[in-house]
Amino acid sequence: MWFCKAARPGALVLLAFALAPLLVIPSPEADGQQPRRKSLRIGMSGRVGPKRDTGKEKPVRETLRAFIKDETGMDNEIIQQKDWREVADKLSKGKLDVGLFQGEEFAWAGEDHTDLRPLALAVKVYRYPVIYVVTNRSNPAKDFAGLQGQSISVPDTGQSILRRFVERQCDRLGKKAPSFFSKIASPKNVEDAIDDVVDGVTQATLVDRAALEGYKQKKPVRFRKLKPIVHSSPLLPPLLAYSGEHLDDATRRRLVKGLLSAHRSEKGKTMLALFHLTRFDPVPSDFKTVVARMRKELPRPGATAD
Repeated sequence: MWFCKAARPGALVLLAFALAPLLVIPSPEADGQQPRRKSLRIGMSGRVGPKRDTGKEKPVRETLRAFIKDETGMDNEIIQQKDWREVADKLSKGKLDVGLFQGEEFAWAGEDHTDLRPLALAVKVYRYPVIYVVTNRSNPAKDFAGLQGQSISVPDTGQSILRRFVERQCDRLGKKAPSFFSKIASPKNVEDAIDDVVDGVTQATLVDRAALEGYKQKKPVRFRKLKPIVHSSPLLPPLLAYSGEHLDDATRRRLVKGLLSAHRSEKGKTMLALFHLTRFDPVPSDFKTVVARMRKELPRPGATAD
């Protein structure tokens, strides 16, 4: 891997914790539908804790499992998988009920497993994230090619999609990231990464639209010292998925109902904010178009996206 990551939980792990209090299943009497599932099997890849704390993964999963039981009344398992491919494969075989995917993972998983269906999108302000490469206004670079030989930062936020976007831009120029840039830094948060560009510590950084808008509101004067030189098309956010052949409609509807209403309750708002999510969205009409575009814009993920 071409940049060093601090030991930290993966993005999908954070989504799993955000999911826990939100899968509130109404009683069967609420809508006249009786779900077939009495227990949920939720699959995810990535670690449940920092790599140095591998001994803590099992108790953290058990705590999460108990919490979901309390909130939904459903028995459940949080099942660690080796990678996103295994999550997709087990969903298709009915060995898992719900899977957690990064957006780019699902885009490619759906190519191999046509039975997979999106359940709900995990949204951070904007439904579809857009990635920007920004530099200081004084930087002579006018496009991505102009960054050759300069330094760049990829914030360590668990968004593997940032790294993949850089990889694809370099590939289009016939280069690999380590040789294209003079240095690739991994600051702990987006604000520090943008500040470094403003202050000339790093010459460019990657940031998604929501974070860039947040920086503009918080530091408008410093924001005016920035310029975007390239950006992606709208891309898929992290999402939950299921197999259309194995999860019954009643269970699916109740899961979706709980997710989509989460931002309306104080408890739901608190959990969403804690994990930097705004809400869960239903699957939009242009979903397939975004998937097709994403396969063209980003390389196929490796075994893991973290």
